[in-house]
Amino acid sequence: MRKLQAVAAALALSAGAGTAEAGIIFEPHLGEYARLPAGQYTEAEFDYTAIRNVYDRDGGKISFGAPFIAAGDRLDAGLALMKFLWVGNVFRDSGVPLLNTHPQFCRGIVELGYEQATGAAVAMDNSAGQSSGANGIGDFYGLCGLYGDEHVWGPLHLNGVLGVTEKVPIGQYNTDSLLNIGTHYWSTIPQLAWHADLYGRLQMDSSLAYQFNGSNNNPAFGGLTPTRPADWFNAESNLTWKFTEHWYADVGYSYHVSIGTNRYDKFSLTQKNQPLPPTSLCQNPTMGALPFPVAIPPSLCDSVNDFYLAPRPGPYADNGVMGKLVTAGFYYVYRSSVVLNARVLLPVGGRGGQIDTVYDVCAAQPCPGPKSALTPNGENSISTVASTQNAVQEASATSASPLFELRLVYLFWAP
Repeated sequence: MRKLQAVAAALALSAGAGTAEAGIIFEPHLGEYARLPAGQYTEAEFDYTAIRNVYDRDGGKISFGAPFIAAGDRLDAGLALMKFLWVGNVFRDSGVPLLNTHPQFCRGIVELGYEQATGAAVAMDNSAGQSSGANGIGDFYGLCGLYGDEHVWGPLHLNGVLGVTEKVPIGQYNTDSLLNIGTHYWSTIPQLAWHADLYGRLQMDSSLAYQFNGSNNNPAFGGLTPTRPADWFNAESNLTWKFTEHWYADVGYSYHVSIGTNRYDKFSLTQKNQPLPPTSLCQNPTMGALPFPVAIPPSLCDSVNDFYLAPRPGPYADNGVMGKLVTAGFYYVYRSSVVLNARVLLPVGGRGGQIDTVYDVCAAQPCPGPKSALTPNGENSISTVASTQNAVQEASATSASPLFELRLVYLFWAP
């Protein structure tokens, strides 16, 4: 049992360490909610993912950057996490009910990240005055809670965990970037979890969590990150089989869904260099030289020499987001302090954020110009066009690509 506890100490209570684009995605692991001996634990973790496809608002799978970037580009993301865990009972000798008989835990997670888009995605984003990469420190995750009683029914051992995670938005954040290590909004996540062990061979870790997301008044990438991210419901479950003292295998399922829709109140994505010649909008209306798809009415293509485009800021709303993952992994444990873990995370369903934005088409600046009773759209607006945009980053984009995770967890010190 001591061996099993040491393994759990190196892996437990990760609070859904971030995947691509730095947001919390609850994904189950071995012994994540096992009850640990009192003491201090420190660990390191390294993750890498690549995203080539995402889900649209109808659950269809589209290539990263579609429709204005041809298939083949991807988003690379790497994370290095340091985790510090304390387990004990500061109320043990007090008269505080419940707390004096149940150990508590507190954990802090610090992350460093690197993210970069490739190829045509970089060139297209640059044409809109946007960047396509990010690196630096991520948000800070702090969580505290307490263990429930340990129940034993013959070969079955069961315990519960109650905790709350707070995401503090201190991470790197650039409003002119497709990618960011930080999220720029607070999240509070109460979580109920439990761990079961049968015959010391079969383990189960599961949890339910509700994620309260704050507002982001400075959205990134031309307002395609939400100003009002929806709250999320998260659920996960994981089964682990112990082959030997050193080898484990697990399979799991993870699910998250937004409660309601994401809101976008400051949409501003447009072409950096204007005016635009008719050839960029009329001869190839869905692609052209723009970082987004538009279609100019044919009647305007022969009547105006140059165009100006001005986005209407909104408000817009998507259909909400959802993601389903199945996971499978192998673990090798060396001397109870080093864990090597290779995992695959396979999306089996999802929904990403998309919004139908509106642009004013003008023949002169300012675009759209002053508004009046005779010119409600602005005196220089000669038409409007619609454009379906793919929302980006952790609150509104859902990966449809298999994700491969390599983890090296080192327990620097433990009781």
